[in-house]
Amino acid sequence: GIDSEAHDVVLFVGDSPNDMPMFAHFRHTIGVANVRRFADTMATQPAFVTKAESADGFVELADYIIAART
Repeated sequence: GIDSEAHDVVLFVGDSPNDMPMFAHFRHTIGVANVRRFADTMATQPAFVTKAESADGFVELADYIIAART
C-alpha cells in the first residue's frame, strides 16, 4: 500500500534480510552496521551502512541528517 511516489522521498532504515524488499523498493536506503552480518545472504543491499550497530547506528544516521539540515 505504499504510494509509488514514495520511492524517491522515503528514507528506509533496516538491519536484516527481512528488509531486502524495502532495500530493493526505495531509492534511499540505510542499513545499520549489524546488517553486514548478513551481506553474503542478501541479494539486495542498502545503499549505505552506518558505522555503529543497532540503536547507535540509528542515532548516527539521525545526527547526520540533523547536521545536514543546518
